[in-house]
Amino acid sequence: MTAGEDRRVRMTGQERRAQLLDVGRSVFASVGYEAASIEEIAKRAKITKPVVYEHFGGKEGLYAVVVDREVRALVAAVTASLHGDHPRALVEQAALALLTYIEEEPDGFRVLIRDSPVTGGHGSLA
Repeated sequence: MTAGEDRRVRMTGQERRAQLLDVGRSVFASVGYEAASIEEIAKRAKITKPVVYEHFGGKEGLYAVVVDREVRALVAAVTASLHGDHPRALVEQAALALLTYIEEEPDGFRVLIRDSPVTGGHGSLA
């Protein structure tokens, strides 16, 4: 191997799956489910398309896992923020946790709302 050649490090299955989830999240956040393609996801991950199919069965499977991961992260953040019994305090804490998630995880939030039936697939709650 010459100095100019790329040296690829072989990832474990778990590492590759995590990489594909991160890349898929980024692509889905950028262009939405419909416009996202396995080709683009594979290209960004520097792998071949069959690797994506091997791990997730296709775009739908990858998207489902990405959305599930984001929902779990959001629910965990909101749940962890809740302290006390007063309803107003609980609502304030939950709202603050949601706003923090949106600020810290904008791609995750875009994935959750971009193709949501609530937003009509337009990525906006307005």
